[in-house]
Amino acid sequence: MQDFDLDERDLRLLHALQVRPRASWTSLAPIVGADAVTLARRWTALQQDGLAWMTSYIGAGTRFVGAIVEVDCKPAALPAIVDDLAGIHEVISVDQTAGGRDLVITVLCRSDPELSAFLVDRIPGVPGIRGTRTHRVITLVTDAQRWRLRALGEEEVKTLERAVPLMSPAPSALPTAVEEKLIRMLLVDGRASVADIAQWLNISPTRGKNALSNVLGHQRVVVRLEVARTFTPWPISVWYFLRVPTTKVESVAVSLAGLDEVRLVVTTGGLYSLVMSVWLRRVEDMTRLEKQLGQRFPYVEIVDRSIVLRTPKHVGKRLAPDGRRIV
Repeated sequence: MQDFDLDERDLRLLHALQVRPRASWTSLAPIVGADAVTLARRWTALQQDGLAWMTSYIGAGTRFVGAIVEVDCKPAALPAIVDDLAGIHEVISVDQTAGGRDLVITVLCRSDPELSAFLVDRIPGVPGIRGTRTHRVITLVTDAQRWRLRALGEEEVKTLERAVPLMSPAPSALPTAVEEKLIRMLLVDGRASVADIAQWLNISPTRGKNALSNVLGHQRVVVRLEVARTFTPWPISVWYFLRVPTTKVESVAVSLAGLDEVRLVVTTGGLYSLVMSVWLRRVEDMTRLEKQLGQRFPYVEIVDRSIVLRTPKHVGKRLAPDGRRIV
């Protein structure tokens, strides 16, 4: 693999793809400041080097249930446990952490019985796990599809949003089987072209575009850019576990979701009211962030926090120890 970090133009390209993951290179060129051919070539290089990639996952338009699970492990068994958990489809992310837990895993299932079976039957069968603490997600307040690299200016972002509007659901829907096949395709290739979609589904390009509009417009699938965190200006990832008075959970969650550092906020049923994931520039920024939270929300208790050491799996993709996607 090549060995290079993300430069300013890379960050501009990636920020633009965060805003509009499926935008054409021609649409992105005037915003990023490079021609379409250069952007396509650079995107290919970033993907091949594991520094950036598109990820797709089931969105709010499709029923799912989730949980954040803290896992305590026998030290000698940790590598095998990580490999085992990362190989499970329902485990979409695995973080190895320092603090009050060895791992934080994110689990998505299609139903409560499926989640219960995973937690009660599957997890205890992994050799070396000493204990778990499960926090059933009640509400996904925000996730990283709204997090930005902050390489583009506000007006540049607005220009891009106007030039490439979000897809709206088409007036006529296609058969469920066709849309399910499209969903499977997008989970593999979130930037699949309409022509490829039409060919794959054996339908006309117009019907292919309508199917794509329905699936993305109804958020049955979310297509999102991901980037190797350790190569960005925000290499530090931290999980926060918060306790909030019941009457203030919703308002605090919404406020936290608006912070630049925040990648994930969920309300949970369990020991914590809220679980939050953030990316920071330096470990020392934890103190600054916690001071900010204390001043703004004096009634919020930070019960615990854990710094991420490695992320072997992130939103369904396996990562190398240095944070790059394994391609």
